[in-house]
This record gives sequence, C-alpha cells and structure tokens, in this order.
Amino acid sequence: MVPNEGTRLKILAAALDEFSAKGFAGVRVDQIAQAAGVNKAMIYYYFSSKEDLFNAIFQSELEGLKRELALILPGSEAGPPQDQVSAAEAILAYAGQRKKFLAILVSAAVLQPEVQPHLFQLLDISAAAGLAAAGASDSDAQQPNQDALLHELFTGLLPLASFILLRDGLMDYYGWDEASLNRVFIQDWLRQHLG
Repeated sequence: MVPNEGTRLKILAAALDEFSAKGFAGVRVDQIAQAAGVNKAMIYYYFSSKEDLFNAIFQSELEGLKRELALILPGSEAGPPQDQVSAAEAILAYAGQRKKFLAILVSAAVLQPEVQPHLFQLLDISAAAGLAAAGASDSDAQQPNQDALLHELFTGLLPLASFILLRDGLMDYYGWDEASLNRVFIQDWLRQHLG
C-alpha cells in the first residue's frame, strides 16, 4: 500500500477533534477511525499507537508554532510598546486558532505525567522566543535558565493557554465582548510577563 498524505492528514484532524473533546485518556483508536472515516487498521498503518498519533499531532503543532513565532517575532530587539501589543495580538490570534490543541496538551499534561515533556518542549520554544524578542543574547535565548523558564511558564504560557481555553466561557457568563476582553488580557499579560 502506498501512503496517502490526505488520509494521514484526515486521521490527524479527526484525532485532534477527538482528543480535544474527550481528553487523551478518554479516546479509543476505533473512535478516531470512525471520525476520520477510515478503518482502525488504516490508523495503525500510519501510526504505531495512540501515543504515536498524539506525538505526530504535537510535532505538527510545534513546527507550526515555530514558523508562526518567526513571523510574529522576527526582530532580536525589544520593540516599542505598540509593537509588543501588536505581537501579543498576533500570538493571541494564533493561539486561539490552536484551541483544540491547547485543550489536549494542558489537560493531558495535568492528568498524565508522561505527557508533560510535550508541554515542556512548548515551554522551551516559548521561552527562547520571549528571550529573543526581549533582546537577550543568542546564548541566553538558546539556553534559558531556570528563572527564565519558570517566568515564561507562569506569566507567559500558562496564562495564555488558560485565557484561550476559558475566553468563550467568560464571554458567555459575564456577557463581555471578545475585543475588550482580549484588550484587557493583553494589557495585563504584557505587564505581568514583560514587567
């Protein structure tokens, strides 16, 4: 059988939907197969296990994130506040498009310690991008220290992911509009994250 990239991508999309709706532990491979419109054997043709399928989704998302951050944060020096706001708006928009992936990653990392390295890989990329945007030296941006990583995790990555995952609920519950909610979040996030 010749691999078909279209079938593989259809499986990945269905798996992303299923994992985001039911969590990593709550999904069975046959559910993914049904959602993708393929038989279970086809999934095992492309992926050796459910974990391999999750890893493929993660690697694909990570590569997309690297490309997007390179576009959003092309410079190596910290820009004026308006540039920081524009970059934060672009990051927020991109993260909003990746809501399903963030839901899977955050919930799985909390409930399954074996998934935490994926979150930490995302943290590595996020911290390096943040240091580069702040004008850190190349060696600092390549090897962020413990302080920089913890700062990025608790003032950058987790607040951003939490906001994306809770934004719709906040709007529904409080009757807030998305534009003003995003604006307030970005102001607070930049103040906490960048000081």
